[in-house]
Amino acid sequence: MHLCLPERMNLMPHCQNCGYQWNWKDMFQLSLKSKQPCRNCDKLQYPTYQSHFWSYMLFLIPFVLVFTFVRIYLEAGWLILLLIFMVHLTLALLLIPFLLKLSNTKHEFQKLI
Repeated sequence: MHLCLPERMNLMPHCQNCGYQWNWKDMFQLSLKSKQPCRNCDKLQYPTYQSHFWSYMLFLIPFVLVFTFVRIYLEAGWLILLLIFMVHLTLALLLIPFLLKLSNTKHEFQKLI
């Protein structure tokens, strides 16, 4: 049985310049490097500030909460904490490319001073 997704349910973003749909591998590289050329038009694409920020926050906040809960309330040892860290890191690396959106311009953090 082949499962088809409707056109509007594309999970990966499209290049903001040419409309080419990116694959998971390209988005994973983008999440690590913060810039990646489009395979179709070679124009550099960047993650949007909001998607970059929130994709990492969605994994950082639960990790801190789970890590703290397991360490303090369940009094787990370091081996269990290391296992939790490895599972959480694996999930984050697999899912973050689905959460990023593409932009033609580079967005940087604002300087406070």
